[in-house]
Amino acid sequence: MQKEKIRNSILGILAFVLLFYEIFVLKGENYYLVSMAVLLIALFGFFAHFEKERPGVMLLTMIASLCALAIAGRIAFFFLPQIKPIAAVVILAGVSFGGEVGFVTGALSAFVSNFYFGQGSWTPFQMVALGLVGFFAGVFFYGRESKRWLVALYGFFAVVIIYGAIVDLNTIFFTSQQLSLSVVCFVYLSGLPFNLLFGAATAGFLFCLYKPVLRRIERMVKKYRLFDKNEV
Repeated sequence: MQKEKIRNSILGILAFVLLFYEIFVLKGENYYLVSMAVLLIALFGFFAHFEKERPGVMLLTMIASLCALAIAGRIAFFFLPQIKPIAAVVILAGVSFGGEVGFVTGALSAFVSNFYFGQGSWTPFQMVALGLVGFFAGVFFYGRESKRWLVALYGFFAVVIIYGAIVDLNTIFFTSQQLSLSVVCFVYLSGLPFNLLFGAATAGFLFCLYKPVLRRIERMVKKYRLFDKNEV
């Protein structure tokens, strides 16, 4: 357990180092390179989590399905700005399978869905932000019996605080000509209504989807014995 905490802390620090590398060295260019590096960190954390028992085909299929659902959900609601189920699905992945799965689901969903919405300097920020939202969902709720209103409440605050704070860094450094406290305050205050709307939508999706999705996942886990060490 201690080894896993240390590993996750190091990977989290590396993810932020990459973001600051993009800000201060790459100046917003070569964002594909940073995006792929973040994705590699996510995948490394995921497979390291299963170092003693490799993830079976069915487990990988379910995780891939959650990623696909998050991506499809974001695209399907393209006409409603900030009202997207992507963060809710990422949180459900973390709750169901743990923080490492939550992080890789968030990072991969943000990266792939941006091929539709547009790639840019913001992509690595969205990947890290969504990844952390999923990771902390696993930290707080994985393996525990939790009320859906509590998970929905987490979804609201995680999106507003974690996602909003990280993604708005892109705006602060790449759209502002002069960095100052007033600029930082202006960007965060300007983005707050959008983050609040995204957070409220995430909480709403979680409140509606939490029980039916987890019930279905639990049935699949028991049916296919997804965490059986002998599974191939």
